[in-house]
Parts: sequence; C-alpha cells; structure tokens
Amino acid sequence: MTHSRPAMLRARFTSFGLGALAIGTAVLLSACTMLPLPRPAESSPSQPPASAEVPDRNKETATAAWEVALEPIGQPVVADGVALVYTRVAGGVEAHALSVATGKELWKQPVHPGVGSPGTPLEPVVTRTYTGKSAAIFLQAATPPADNGGFAWWTAPVAFDLTTGKELYRGEADLVTTRPYACVDLNDMCFITFDKDYGSFEHWVDLDLGEDEPDITPLSGLFRPVGKELYFVVNGGIETLAHVHNGKVVWEAELEKIFGKGASAEFDAHFLYSEKLDLYVGSVGINPTPYSPDKVSQETHSMNLRDTTKTVGLRASSGRVLWTADGSQVECSGTMGTQATKLEGGDAFPVRCEYEAGYIEFPAGTYRGGLSKVVGYDPLTGKSAWESKPVEVHSWGVTGLIPSASHGEFVITGNPFKSNLMDTRTGKFRGASFEDAFVCWNYGSYEVPAKRTEQDYSGDGTAAGRFIAFPCLKSGSPAPAFTYGALTDVSTTDHDMAVISLEDKVAGYKLLKEFV
Repeated sequence: MTHSRPAMLRARFTSFGLGALAIGTAVLLSACTMLPLPRPAESSPSQPPASAEVPDRNKETATAAWEVALEPIGQPVVADGVALVYTRVAGGVEAHALSVATGKELWKQPVHPGVGSPGTPLEPVVTRTYTGKSAAIFLQAATPPADNGGFAWWTAPVAFDLTTGKELYRGEADLVTTRPYACVDLNDMCFITFDKDYGSFEHWVDLDLGEDEPDITPLSGLFRPVGKELYFVVNGGIETLAHVHNGKVVWEAELEKIFGKGASAEFDAHFLYSEKLDLYVGSVGINPTPYSPDKVSQETHSMNLRDTTKTVGLRASSGRVLWTADGSQVECSGTMGTQATKLEGGDAFPVRCEYEAGYIEFPAGTYRGGLSKVVGYDPLTGKSAWESKPVEVHSWGVTGLIPSASHGEFVITGNPFKSNLMDTRTGKFRGASFEDAFVCWNYGSYEVPAKRTEQDYSGDGTAAGRFIAFPCLKSGSPAPAFTYGALTDVSTTDHDMAVISLEDKVAGYKLLKEFV
C-alpha cells in the first residue's frame, strides 16, 4: 500500500505534536505557572525570621516615560535600542518594533503562529547575524501547494533587520514544525520542517548572505530543540534526548531510562542549562497509567500527583544522571532568572515546584488532598536546601509560586491569600513592606488565524502568548504602581530604560542612575 507525502505528513505531525497536546493540559498538571484560582481568604501563617543582609529596594514610584496603546500578548525582547513586542490584532498577531527611548513605532509586520501554536506559547525572537546586525525572526503566512496534506498553515520563515525593518530573508513556503529560533551561540536563524522521509529537517540560514544550509543536525526521525544543543527525538516509536555539538551527536539516551516509564516530552518538557556546572536540569511530564494518552482523561481512575512529573539533573557533556526528584518540575520558575543563582555566578539556590501529596480524579478532573511546595535545591546534587510551607492544590496550574520577575534571588511562594517573599539563598522569609512592589504576571493570549484545519490547530480558537506584567505586592495582589526597585527585577532593559508589556499598553521607564 502506498501513501502520498501529504498524507504521511499529516499522520506524522499528529503523532509528533497534536495528539498528546489535547491531554497535556488535562493530565500533566504541573505544566505552567498561572495564578491560582481565588480561594476564600484565610488567616496568614506565622512568618519565619526575616533573612539578614537583604539590600534595600528603592520604593519610589516610577512613572512611565512613554506609553503606547497596544494589546500585547507577552513581554518584549529588547536589543540595540529597539523593543520587539507581539500584539493581538483581529484574526492574528503583529510584531511591533518600538524605540526604547521614545516608544515611537519603527516598523510592524504580521506574524503567523505556525502549526506548533497549540503547545508552544508565541513570543518574540531576536538573533544576530555574524556581522553584528540584530534581526527579528518569525513566520508569515504563505500560499500552500495544491497538494497540501490537509494543512492550511504552510508558512515562510522570515527575518527583518530589527532597527530598520528591512527584510533580510524570506524562505519558501513549507510545513514548518518548529518556529524560527536563534542557532547555537545565538546567531543567525534556525527552524525545522518535515524532510522527504517524513522526519525532521533542521535548517540554518546565514542571514548576512541569505543562504539556507539544510540538514544540519545528524539525528534521525522527528526532533525539536528543548534546550541549548539538546533535542527531543522520536524515532521508531522510541523517545530520546540527544545532545548535539558541532554537528555531532555527543550522547543520546532513551527518555524513559532517564525519567521513568511513561515519561514523554510531548506532555511537557523544560530544561535549564549551566555552562559553569556542565549541567542540564530538566523536567518532563509522565503518564503513570496503563491508558493511552488519548484515553487518560476519559477513564475512571485516580492519579497520584507525585507520579505525573519528575526533575532530573544531567551531566551535559555525558548525559549521566546525577540526581532525580519525583513529583517536581522547573517550568514553574520560568519567569525567574538564573543570574543570581548557583547555576550562574550567584549564591542563591534555583527553585523547583514539587507535589507533596494528592490525587487528581478522572474523568471529573477534580483534586483530592493536593499539596504543592517550592524547593530550593543544590543544582549538582538535587538535594533540598530549603522548602516552603505547602499550599493546597485546587486546580491545574497551582504550583506554590505566584509568578513574579526576579534574577533568582527571591521568589513569592503561596497563593494570593497566603504567601511569603522568600530569600532563595536561605529559604527564610524576606522582609518587605507594603511600600515594596514587585512584578507579577498574567498570561497573554491571541486569536489564531481563521483559515485553518483541524490538523493545523485543534483548540477553540485561542492560543497562548506569554506573560503580561502588573505591579504587585509580596502577597501577589495588585499594587498601585511599579517602583524603581521592582523595575530592577525585569530583564527587558536596554539603553537605561526598562520596557514592559501591560494589559493594554507597552510602557518604557527611565531607570535611575543608581540602577544603570
């Protein structure tokens, strides 16, 4: 029996991307850091002693130097005096390039989310050419071929000079399975398409020359990057992790041998990399049941929350497993930086979220006895350095963290009615007055393009952006305004300005000299 290429593409893509995504949000309950659903107010717990040697934060209210009325779906990326932000428009998304100094719009272009939109939040990407130009890279709509395999969303990878908006590269229409991203060393543009044998095909585009160097990755089957030089691979029904360096496979190991039976990067995968420690720290979701992924949420059963996810520390150069932590994941700390942690040059402990107890009941999807805590851990051993007081888990996405920005030196733990500002060096309560403000997040979203098929997008017409900021107190509740102390926590700073996306605008704040 013979199969057409489009039919095989459809079957392959469904097995690789969309099939598991339908249950990813239902089964792997630790997949993201959204604000907990409101619960009745409770009395605050007694606070542990405050940490010593905490530097004072500037509590002076910051006033925006400029504001632009837009509907951002996430935070901007800033480089070379330009802020690139994605915004919601009727039927899709636009990229806006704004002057960091003035907020003036420099250029704009339509953005297509691509076929990966259900499972991958859409956010701006900036790379550099080898001659030093900064470039915005993304997908745009392209005319599909007549024999398109049932997909409407054939797209073209594009690159635009970040400062001028001049088009640097436009690829041919293709079924792009992984949106454009900066290649190794954050240069040029890479993206992944299907190859002629229905596997993955990674492209490297030299943006100075406009030349596409195809098939740069020596992996077989279907693959996508999940970390620096780290790929998730499906080949012959086996899922693996592979470290690729300079065009060679350094090591490759079966995912279930690393994370345990039922582990799959299709459900959720998030990896941190530390060059200093020669270390990957990653977590993936696990299906601990005998039911197939498409049946898990339909069957009547209880699932132990501690069995649904696991974090592992791997020696980056060899793939050797250094430690494992059951019931935990690191995606919950995705809004935190690592600059101040032991993963880079600081003395703070990185954090993970961990289920302490509880079950989820299917098919209702309700929780029973769920408790979640935040753990500060030694990245080389995985051992707990400190643990927060557990909070009740009432719904998907409750992790014990209220999403906030920091460089890794503190974290807000708990929920909006019972929370602490923790010093991640010690795990002790960190003193903060009600005059202190921090940066908390809500999720952004957008309307997917109307011209689509079920193969392109299996959702309800809404897809995920990234994080929209708002000023908050240590409780996670909204604060009246940002302070200069809060602005030092964000990474979107350039040319002495901090640029932040809020619910209905993008704003730029001039930093005080002491923070520059």
